[in-house]
Amino acid sequence: MRAARCSPVAGALVAAALLALTSGCGDDDGAGPGKTPSPSPPPTKTGATPTGSPSKVSGPLSEQQARASLLAEGNLPAGWRHADLDDSTAAGDAPDDLSTRDRNCKQLLDALGGDLDRHEARTDASRDYRRSANGPYLSSEIASYDKADGDGSKRALSTFKSVRSSCKKFTAKNNAVTVDFTVSPLKVEPGADSACARLRGAARGGPADGKQLTLDLVLARVKQSTTGLALLSVGEGDKALTARAARAAAERLKDVTAGRTPSPTVPPE
Repeated sequence: MRAARCSPVAGALVAAALLALTSGCGDDDGAGPGKTPSPSPPPTKTGATPTGSPSKVSGPLSEQQARASLLAEGNLPAGWRHADLDDSTAAGDAPDDLSTRDRNCKQLLDALGGDLDRHEARTDASRDYRRSANGPYLSSEIASYDKADGDGSKRALSTFKSVRSSCKKFTAKNNAVTVDFTVSPLKVEPGADSACARLRGAARGGPADGKQLTLDLVLARVKQSTTGLALLSVGEGDKALTARAARAAAERLKDVTAGRTPSPTVPPE
């Protein structure tokens, strides 16, 4: 089961924005809200609305800012909805919370939400979605690190890259489902310093017994924070969907870090 998350934030954020994208992720290392004023000023060139913060975020995100950085329904194709995915997916649990006894390979998943041993994030937030009861399923994660932890976001991304190379295969067991995953690099373009991996394996047990599962993982870094994405599909997977969601996630984190409120907004839980 997934660990307790930061408490949700009440209230609505504001405005209009999205997707001006650049370089990315893959085998090579990539380059790289405050309070809403009333009335709102005109949108910036990126489409995001200034949040009223006099400067860019220079430390870890607040809980409100972390939540605002998460993917929203409007970033995904029609039909996707927020859902509680604990214990309910084709792999037996939420895509970012699968279990394995392989401690090295588990870091691929732990890095997405800032849950690495001895280097946990100062603030974090998560939100899950699904297209239907049979998937695909998506987990959006934000982790933001304190300066006292050195550069935790760089460490998280470095760990993800290292484990992607050293972890070739591992077995995930969740409720009645077992999957023997094989790990390989994945090339998409989130538009931030990033790394990606694709995991594939056949399910044994559960509703997808005997079928191939594909789990795409993306981790992108913006200053002291990271945005993580885990997309689980029955079948071959959808690289275009992974790329679309990863780009939107990176852009939202960039907006919040720059003192803007991304749109569409993430509603309160």
